Amino acid sequence: MFQTLSVVRPQPWVLIGLVVLSLFTWYTLAFDQGWLLSWVQGAHAFDANFIHELIHDTRHAAGFPCH
Repeated sequence: MFQTLSVVRPQPWVLIGLVVLSLFTWYTLAFDQGWLLSWVQGAHAFDANFIHELIHDTRHAAGFPCH
């Protein structure tokens, strides 16, 4: 008559992946000033700050000062 609920526990690698993804997203939104793209663009990435300019207003809306 009554149905029992089973607890679904995610695999540890899923939790580790979510933590890594969360930290990467947090770094990108809050702190990146060209370092991520410098792996591809070289020193020009620090001058262009493409990611910074792309999410500039999001940083301010989230309360992160960036300049």
